[in-house]
Formats: sequence, structure tokens, C-alpha cells
Amino acid sequence: MLNYLSFRYELYKLDKISKAMNLEYKSVEKTITKQEDMAELTFLGYDIYSFDMGVKKITSDYYKHEANKYLIPLPSVSSAGMYTTFDFDDLGSVTFLTSKGVYPLRKSIREEKKLKRETIGFYITSITGLIGAIIGLISFLPK
Repeated sequence: MLNYLSFRYELYKLDKISKAMNLEYKSVEKTITKQEDMAELTFLGYDIYSFDMGVKKITSDYYKHEANKYLIPLPSVSSAGMYTTFDFDDLGSVTFLTSKGVYPLRKSIREEKKLKRETIGFYITSITGLIGAIIGLISFLPK
């Protein structure tokens, strides 16, 4: 649970940064008058694209970690459209799941978590029933 909360908080912070980058892009786009200034706009656009790919990589890493935790097999690398490769300058070329690859993984993780919750729920209700039966027997005993 803590892992999920830290993941969601990190995505929240990255979303705020992404919105700021998009606002900067729009403001620069409005001020550009010459064709020579288009290089700055192209550079900002590539920065936004790289940032978005970084967010997708973080999301992919989170779901890969969850899949490994629940022993769920990852989609095959040879499957079409499941993975993409992006060249981050400092990390080099990195392969990560696309949204098409994340969807079946999320579905499998949800099913596994549901199964685990149902199992725990079964034990809790059984223990509660036993405790209630014991209390009932104790209250019936002569004083």
C-alpha cells in the first residue's frame, strides 16, 4: 500500500511539472514571430516529449515491480506493441511497457489482489465465527 501511495504521489508531482512545461511551451509559442525562433519551440517540444516518456517509464517500472511481487508473467517482448524503446540521454536506450502492454498487466494484478483479499476475508470471517461461538458457549456455562 505504501508503495502505491508513493507511486501516486510521484505521479502527482510529475503531473504538476508537466503542466508547467506545457504552459511554458504555449507562452513561447505565442511570442514566436520569426522562423528562426522555431528552434526553441522544437527544443521545448522535445523536452515535453522526453518528460512524458519518462513518466511512462516510471509507470511501467511500477507495474513490472507489482507483477514480480505477485509472480505474474510480463507480456512477451516479441508481442507487437507491448513495449517501446526510447533513448534517454543519460540512461541510454530504455525499453518499457506501452499503454497496450500495461493494460493486461494491470488487469492481472487486480485479479491477483482480489483473490488475496478474498482469501484473507475468508479467514477473518472464520475466526470471527469461532470467537462468537466460544463466547456463546462461555455465556451458557453455569456460574
